[in-house]
Amino acid sequence: MAKPNKFYKDYDNALQYIIFFMMILLAVTVVVGVIFRWSGRSIVWYDEVAGIQLVWITFFGGAYASLKGSHIGMPTLIKMFPKFLRNILFVISKMIILSFYVLLAYYGSKVVIALRGDSLVTVDWIHESFVRAIVPLCSILIIVSEFIYLPEAYKETMRK
Repeated sequence: MAKPNKFYKDYDNALQYIIFFMMILLAVTVVVGVIFRWSGRSIVWYDEVAGIQLVWITFFGGAYASLKGSHIGMPTLIKMFPKFLRNILFVISKMIILSFYVLLAYYGSKVVIALRGDSLVTVDWIHESFVRAIVPLCSILIIVSEFIYLPEAYKETMRK
């Protein structure tokens, strides 16, 4: 990989810190939920909140995986073709991936708007729109990650 610039390093670190912090919060939530359940005084919000935390970690993890070139794509399949076809297939694959995340961000934001006013079942002060905002937010982060990794992905695809 080429020498990373400051933006890449800051973006990489930010994603790592967010994922690390969220994993600690999930671990605390699970431990607290297990302790309360073991004591016979289950907390009602545990399952819903832990599930949401896992989804958020997964979405941020997708953005981080895209930054490292490990998320979505078919470089091994594309490498099977001659070099002149690899260029075309690389561009097509990236257009499909980026188009998917643009659509996900667009329709994800429509869902967020549609869920205004709704709240979680067990924690009614947390709005559904806040919870579901992870979809358009991380779709945009994945798009940014894809663009950051694009030059390296191209080099890797053209390498035999």
